[in-house]
Amino acid sequence: MFRFKLIAWALISLNLLGQEIPDYKGEYTFTNSKFSIDGIRDLTTKENGLRILKFEGKFPMGRIKISSNFVEKDHHITSKEYLADAKWTVFKDKRTIIFDQKNNKLISKGKFKWTQALLEEQNIFDPLNAQIQIRKNIIANISEFSLKLPDLKTGVIEDNTYRMIEDKTVEVNGEPYICKVVERIRLHENRITRYFIAPELHYLIIKVEDIDEDGDTLLKLKKLL
Repeated sequence: MFRFKLIAWALISLNLLGQEIPDYKGEYTFTNSKFSIDGIRDLTTKENGLRILKFEGKFPMGRIKISSNFVEKDHHITSKEYLADAKWTVFKDKRTIIFDQKNNKLISKGKFKWTQALLEEQNIFDPLNAQIQIRKNIIANISEFSLKLPDLKTGVIEDNTYRMIEDKTVEVNGEPYICKVVERIRLHENRITRYFIAPELHYLIIKVEDIDEDGDTLLKLKKLL
């Protein structure tokens, strides 16, 4: 039995290192200083290889949808499109970033309009698929790393640096999970962002906390669906 478990875990590990973070679907709660909202966060893979990571939620006075379209090949994530669409009472905020890989540029539409040139084969992530790469790096036991993301307001490409810190236990639906914790390093900001990653759940991010003087936010898994 022990040998069988070792073989099974080896096969799972090879699958994760090779692709692939598996598809999933879960109910999460998003909370900030203004409201709390339950929504569905899921990762799906289409027949053509397109992967979509999104969060959708509704509440009495509004709704929110955030999605990332990307493809994975040979351990490499290629971003396609990022969408953030929110409505709260009369307030609306819609942003779309198109990753034009053929012409080496980013195009932002909606609230913030800009175009940013890219270096050839420059690997740029968006705020959602960066979390897929964070998971892959933790699986590979990379303790400190940087990812390039655009500033959503200006389009300036920035290096986001992350490091693993001490493990923490997070409880989900009554079950405790020992999590690998990744913290984004910000040298010039009074802000802390941490990702709590559960190896028992295929290295799923089950909690994200953002501690900021302008208001804290929290995303936490309620249950897998």
